[in-house]
Amino acid sequence: MNNPGAASDRANGRLPAGRAGGARGRAGATRAGASGARGANGARGRRRARVHFLCALRELDDAWVAAFHRAGFGDVYFSRLFTELWLREGAAISKTDAYGLVKGVSAQTAMKYIRRAVAEGYLRELDNPADGRSRLLRMSPRLRTLFAQVIDRASAAFANW
Repeated sequence: MNNPGAASDRANGRLPAGRAGGARGRAGATRAGASGARGANGARGRRRARVHFLCALRELDDAWVAAFHRAGFGDVYFSRLFTELWLREGAAISKTDAYGLVKGVSAQTAMKYIRRAVAEGYLRELDNPADGRSRLLRMSPRLRTLFAQVIDRASAAFANW
């Protein structure tokens, strides 16, 4: 995925320019001087890696908002819940376990988030064959499709920055 804004961001100093060609060290540089040059290159490399990561993370945020914000699921709490369910590859989990995936809010708020995701068709509620008193949750096909689009967009950004 080409990032048309990247060239403009580089020109305005918001992103570092690409690696310049040329010699890594000067002829006749002392060992200490050469190691200092490597240290500077290492710092530039770390900076490039950090910028790469943050730009791709920004793309992930944009993909998340594009897929879920209009429906009211743009909140980071839904992101954590949906991500954890995705990582379970379609396996159903108990509602109680799902509440624990919604970090940073009270149990009552987590229940509200789960109920809303079920009501909107993002999560499917299933009978628990092992315990008739509890219910299981699984991502709906609709959510799996939307989430795959988010992941694919963000993955492309990570690969191409």
